[in-house]
Amino acid sequence: MRFNGWQRLWLLASILWAVVILVLAGLLQSDGARTSANVLFVVRLWILPVSAVYGFGLGLAWVHHGFQVESQ
Repeated sequence: MRFNGWQRLWLLASILWAVVILVLAGLLQSDGARTSANVLFVVRLWILPVSAVYGFGLGLAWVHHGFQVESQ
C-alpha cells in the first residue's frame, strides 16, 4: 500500500500532534501519578482532532470526485 501526498501530510501532522500532546501532558502532570482517567483524556485529546481531520479529508476527496468529468 502506497500513501499519497495528503495521507503522508496527515500522518506527519498526526505524529507531530502526538508529540505536542505528550509533552503538554508531561508538563501539566505535577503530582507524578498516572491515572487511567489522565491517560484516556490524553488519548481523546489526540484522537478526536486527528480523526476529524482525516474524516474531513475523506469528505473533500468524495466531493472532489463528484466534480470529475467521466471519461468515455
